[in-house]
Amino acid sequence: MELFFTAVTIALVGAAYCLLQHVRSPSALCRKPMSAWLARYQAATPVEQHEMAEMLLRQSARLASRMGVEVHIDRLLPDDGDPITLLQAWQAQLSIAIPAQALPNTPARTVGALLLIRDVQPESFRQLLGQAIAS
Repeated sequence: MELFFTAVTIALVGAAYCLLQHVRSPSALCRKPMSAWLARYQAATPVEQHEMAEMLLRQSARLASRMGVEVHIDRLLPDDGDPITLLQAWQAQLSIAIPAQALPNTPARTVGALLLIRDVQPESFRQLLGQAIAS
């Protein structure tokens, strides 16, 4: 009986650990509001920043694809292929491209998808942004 309780306890601790890792993963962070994502990004180590930037770009490209715009990230990245460079450019343009009142509550991957669309198809970006503001 004691062995059974030990096994159940180990299984519960393992499940809680896996759930915690899933919630804290770079993928889960992309679903957080852009302001929270940026705060976490700025506080991260360079290695974590790189992982977060890659994940944000991948998830944003998938979301842009679901919005009907095919995005090839490799074509948008600088010659060295560093996603952090692209994110730094986005940060500089963020307040100009997206209305300030929309940023605090909009998921990071949605903002990323809109910025990717803006880089690839500016007309689609204006349409999508107009729909988002009207909603």
